[in-house]
Amino acid sequence: MKKFVLFIFGMLLFQQLSFGNYQDKMTVKLTLQEVIDLAQDSSLNAFINKNMYLADYWDYRTYKAEFLPKLNLSARPFTFTRAVNEEYNWQDSSYQYIKQQDLNSYFDLALTQNIPLTGGRIYLDSDVGRIQNFHNEKVQYSATPVRIGLRQELFGYNRFKWRKKIEPLKFKRAKRNYIQEREEIAERAVRYFFNLLLAQISYDISQTKYANADTLYKDGKQRFKKDSISQEDLNSLRLSKINALNGLEKTENWLRRAENSLISFLRLDKDIRIELVAPDDIPQCSIMTNEALKKARANNPEIIRYEQRRLQAAANVQRAKKSRFHADLNLSFGLNQSNNDIWNAYSDLLDQEKVRLSMNIPIIDWGLTQKRYNLAQKNKEVVDARMEQSEIEFDQDIRRTVDEFNLQKRIVRRAAQADTLARRTYEIVKKRFIKGEVDIVKLNSSEHSKISARKSYIQELEQYWEYYYEVRQLTLYDFLNDTTLSINFDKLTQENGLNPLFGGGDH
Repeated sequence: MKKFVLFIFGMLLFQQLSFGNYQDKMTVKLTLQEVIDLAQDSSLNAFINKNMYLADYWDYRTYKAEFLPKLNLSARPFTFTRAVNEEYNWQDSSYQYIKQQDLNSYFDLALTQNIPLTGGRIYLDSDVGRIQNFHNEKVQYSATPVRIGLRQELFGYNRFKWRKKIEPLKFKRAKRNYIQEREEIAERAVRYFFNLLLAQISYDISQTKYANADTLYKDGKQRFKKDSISQEDLNSLRLSKINALNGLEKTENWLRRAENSLISFLRLDKDIRIELVAPDDIPQCSIMTNEALKKARANNPEIIRYEQRRLQAAANVQRAKKSRFHADLNLSFGLNQSNNDIWNAYSDLLDQEKVRLSMNIPIIDWGLTQKRYNLAQKNKEVVDARMEQSEIEFDQDIRRTVDEFNLQKRIVRRAAQADTLARRTYEIVKKRFIKGEVDIVKLNSSEHSKISARKSYIQELEQYWEYYYEVRQLTLYDFLNDTTLSINFDKLTQENGLNPLFGGGDH
């Protein structure tokens, strides 16, 4: 795909160097698939889609980092205090004002690790402190070479447990959203493609119609001189020529606007002309409704969103339930010492143990915690009901889209037959008119039928491809090649200078 894009832009650059004015625009022929490939790679929508995925990628990496050990240095290099403070003298049971002038320093190096199973945290740290008293010129050091501890909330809400359930779902959904957005870009590309294609066909028809009208008017003037046609028929031929010229100018303006819209959508050089190749052949593809439903339920990111919403509601219920009371346990064991010499502070170490249990139990809260729990429970029931309804509507949407696609395939084939018959009929009527066997009314009617049949065929063809890419968007499945749509996400992150640690490979 990228080679194709580079080829297109290379041709445009060559054209800019070779030709200098607007009239010498280079014409680029593009098929429907090439327009879709360019849109999915180079359009502004593709750029936005890629960066939205990368934002979700970094969000997931942030979540994963919570389960990795962290090394942190805390420091207070100096704290200088010079003041007069009120202190209690235990000897004479009185308060006294004492001058204080000292310099404190403190450093702590800690390695911490969250525990997903319990929601607590274990830590290993080492610290050293220094205090210098300027009144008596004494310096004292305190050192804790090693200390291991645990901070654990008892009976509380374990956010790590729920995040391990929800965050991977969010990232999985982000990947599928990226693929689905690519199919939505393809569907938009189909609309831009056929808008320009219909404009080009209408312009060609208008040119032919004007040329035919001009020829018939000239022929009519010769036949009028020979009294072969009436003045009324001659005026009708002249009117047809005037209307054909007006139609030609209108379709030329439509063509210019449609071409500029496609060029802007694909972010191509504006000094080019695009000639589209009509996809006359439609794939021989029939989609079974049950198969489409199966693929959609397996691949569509909306299904993941339903599961994610249910889990989030269940997590809120659990949080409300666990918030009725709190109990925290803090355990630590270490070795420490203090001395006037820093090296002696690391010898003859003493045990340091700490156990603290703290609790917060509401005695009277007027049912506040119970109300919060009931509210969360009711919200969960509402979410479950809404998700169930959404799943029903999702299945109905799949069935409707697949049925419309299969119907549209038959309509396109009949529209193609009608287009062929209308063109053949017009050629026959045109020859008969030249011979004088039919009047101008019959000719105009046949021409109108031909033009209408051609435009109708292109419009039905556009509808067919829109339905096809809508089915792909809903199922994330390529029914032509019988394969699940996938993206190499590791490659995508590498192209953006990221380490694909959590890219996850293909979808």
